[in-house]
Amino acid sequence: MQKFAVPLTLATLSLVPAMGQELQPRSPLDTGEVRVIPFPAETFGADLGQRPIPLAPLPVATHAMGRRLTLKFVDSARARSDGSGGIESRAGEDLSAIDALATQLGVELGFEPLIGLAESKLSALEARAAARSGRQQPDLAGMYVVRLADNSVDELERIGNRLRAIPIVEWVWIETLAVPPPNDIPPTTRDLEPNQAYRGPDPGIDVDYAWSIGARGAGIRLSDCEYGWDADHEDLNDIDIHIEAGQTIPSWVYSNGWHHHGTAVLGETSSQDNGYGCSGIVPDAEVYTWPEWSDEEGARRVTCIANAIADSDVGDVVLLEMQTSGAGGGFGPAELNPAVWSVTKAGTDAGVVVVGAAGNGNQNLDSAIYGTYMGWGDSGAILVGAGSADASHDKLSFSTFGSRINLQGWGQSVFTLGYGSFAQYGGDEHQAYTSGFNGTSSASPFVAGAGVAIQSYALAQTGAVLSPSELRDLLIATGIPQGTGGHIGPFVDLAAALDFLDNCPPPSNYCSTSPNSAGSGAVIAATGSTSLTANDLTLSANGAIPGEFGLFFYGSEQAQVAFGDGLLCIAGGASGLVRVSPPVVIDPFGVGVQPIDYALPPFDGGSGQIQVGDVWNWQFWYRDPNGPGGSGFNTSDGLELTFCL
Repeated sequence: MQKFAVPLTLATLSLVPAMGQELQPRSPLDTGEVRVIPFPAETFGADLGQRPIPLAPLPVATHAMGRRLTLKFVDSARARSDGSGGIESRAGEDLSAIDALATQLGVELGFEPLIGLAESKLSALEARAAARSGRQQPDLAGMYVVRLADNSVDELERIGNRLRAIPIVEWVWIETLAVPPPNDIPPTTRDLEPNQAYRGPDPGIDVDYAWSIGARGAGIRLSDCEYGWDADHEDLNDIDIHIEAGQTIPSWVYSNGWHHHGTAVLGETSSQDNGYGCSGIVPDAEVYTWPEWSDEEGARRVTCIANAIADSDVGDVVLLEMQTSGAGGGFGPAELNPAVWSVTKAGTDAGVVVVGAAGNGNQNLDSAIYGTYMGWGDSGAILVGAGSADASHDKLSFSTFGSRINLQGWGQSVFTLGYGSFAQYGGDEHQAYTSGFNGTSSASPFVAGAGVAIQSYALAQTGAVLSPSELRDLLIATGIPQGTGGHIGPFVDLAAALDFLDNCPPPSNYCSTSPNSAGSGAVIAATGSTSLTANDLTLSANGAIPGEFGLFFYGSEQAQVAFGDGLLCIAGGASGLVRVSPPVVIDPFGVGVQPIDYALPPFDGGSGQIQVGDVWNWQFWYRDPNGPGGSGFNTSDGLELTFCL
């Protein structure tokens, strides 16, 4: 193994899409006429419908100062604060209309960034979003709070509408502040969170630890596919559960009480942290619901799953709260249906996490009768069995089991919303609680909620999410071993998974690729894990030149300087630039692949040795004789890898 050294031409480059990569233009937002949206207390009794009514309306004066004017400048302006409350355009556009308006209105306009983050962080977010979506992203740093001496309703509307008329301004909005906390439906429900024993450590999944480090689901969508929900339950009515548009839940779902099932599921994952009732595992996650039967379409299980997956982004979680009849005479996972399996596989291939109940039929999926299903292979979904609600984590008698079942949650004694077996305050169904939600249905939200928590934490810390396989492997590897019974997998340990993530975060791309003679450029990726114990890391580069050769190399520092037809994204530091031998031949599809074996030098010693806790940056160099720059070679983007036990 030799050091890889080349002469460099230094250049400072920003993190922007490479030339030649056309992005779909974004449409500017139009917020319409700028007006104050009344607080509920100010329209008390007028238009609240089925929402909870405050026990006593708060005085209007309480909220008079709870508003502020915000705006966004057009992307092309690159409007930035001048540090003294004024605005300047980094693109050199004329912003004099702002000062002219202030003079005309006889007011002083001060501007403060709406998002209190470093611009570099916002720019990195925009670059990642553009690279994944192919669409232009808004200039997030171009959003501001307008500081005024008078925040009265009339003044906010007067100045807001005048600002909106200036072409350099994209939108103006009056933001409401200090919104009162959500209200309990009378009679008052006490705080029932202490009844949720699964919030603590073993035999619980340690939700409280996750919350202590901010892993509450923000930025991740959780989609629940089943029959129905009580959107007016007092612990859900302060969020929009986004029941799929154009679909009406049949009346018989409510007559059968099946809506309690969905209510109980969302009680585990999404009930709000509001001082009464329950508190879900990930109350800050977006919640979407997809009925598998509707008045408009009848039975639509596969449709609702496909729609939920299609509307989810990479890293989002789709929960299949359903089962189906199995060949063995009992209930098994919904993906025993090949159509469900197919859309599930498409979803996980697209980067969407799918969690499914194993079913309550005590079916052995390893038995010969399920050979056809097992022969389909791995759909990529996380299948969840039902375990005991104690530290033994034994399989419960009714749970379907087998090597295909990945993880377990409590299948008994789960305290959550709905049904009313514990209490139904005021005789009101919307204030119903149960202490006995059971089955693989109660177990699956443990895993779905944990998955959302982990994804939200990864997103906040690294700007990236785990792939479905990475998330599943992480939960299995860090789980608490199963006790007795057929295989249903380990019990989720959310604290252990999050701690592992801190020590071994997922791969993170940086820098940018450059166009080559075959297209938009090569992109580096990693599959497997960065666990030295697992030793299963494989690097790949997609979009290189078929038939040519290339090589992977790495170093301890990041850079971004001109190099051939592309960029050198790595600086060697003390170890220099270390290349992986031998070079690889790029296949007819433009892909180069290199398995990494830590047992070979220099990985196991000397300069370039990889050890637990190391962070190395990787890139792919490849020949391109007909490249646009004429240098004869090009490079991929960069990939940061953190190595763990």
